Amino acid sequence: MQPYSLDLRTRVLAALRQPGSRQAAVAERFSVSVGFLKNLLRHERETGSLAPKPASGGRARYLDATAQAWLVAYVEQQPDAT
Repeated sequence: MQPYSLDLRTRVLAALRQPGSRQAAVAERFSVSVGFLKNLLRHERETGSLAPKPASGGRARYLDATAQAWLVAYVEQQPDAT
């Protein structure tokens, strides 16, 4: 899932800072969740930026190189094993 654009984040924050604005109304207006608004406000407060956090890089490999090589060789020898 792609992060929300910086433009949308900026517009959402500007709408939240309008006097009398409510989070639920802003969330509905921009089709985002109230949780996103809360996370955006916290992220801006902690980092001073609206830019999304960098991707975490995903899950680490389950098999090391030796086990991976063994598995590939095994499946090549016995393709019905999968």
